[in-house]
Amino acid sequence: MIRASNIISYLFHPVFMPLIGVFLILHSGIYAVNAPNDFTRFIYLIVILTNSILPLSFLPALIYFKNIRTFEMNERRERFIPLFFTTICFYLTYHIIARVSPIMIINMFLLSTVVTVFLLTVISIFWKISLHMAGIGGLAGMVVVLSVSYSIDTSMLLCVIILLGGIIGSARMAATNHTPIQVLLGFVTGLAGAMVLFLRAG
Repeated sequence: MIRASNIISYLFHPVFMPLIGVFLILHSGIYAVNAPNDFTRFIYLIVILTNSILPLSFLPALIYFKNIRTFEMNERRERFIPLFFTTICFYLTYHIIARVSPIMIINMFLLSTVVTVFLLTVISIFWKISLHMAGIGGLAGMVVVLSVSYSIDTSMLLCVIILLGGIIGSARMAATNHTPIQVLLGFVTGLAGAMVLFLRAG
């Protein structure tokens, strides 16, 4: 059970959620985007490099200097520096893409990830919260806002995301990484961060 929980946690690591969100916007059919292939590849390249690879590449250095003990960062006090650096990386992604992207929904989604990670950074100073659930909550918020703003039926996709959130949350609790309240509030934080920014933009 612990091994399965760890596999799920790695597969759905929070730094991969913006990439999944961009994929859903561009390719799932919930939002009509006719972006040129070169532009799409550029978006993916920037998101992969600055949202996923760069934050993860920083972790070995933190372990070497004993700022964190493991990649999981199970202790609350270990989370501030990685989250602060991740906020900078996410902002870099937003800044680069917003300068060239005419697709406002992608820009606002990436901005919502910056705001959400910043909130998680502040919260983690005082309390441990589920970063994984904040990531999946952000995806849920994005899908809800697309449904409301563009009158799209996203009920099936939303059900899949909520089911996936339940699996991830169960995995985090099974591995004794989080309590139920930490899982729930993580999801709510991600959901609120995405919905508030999207609705404000709309």
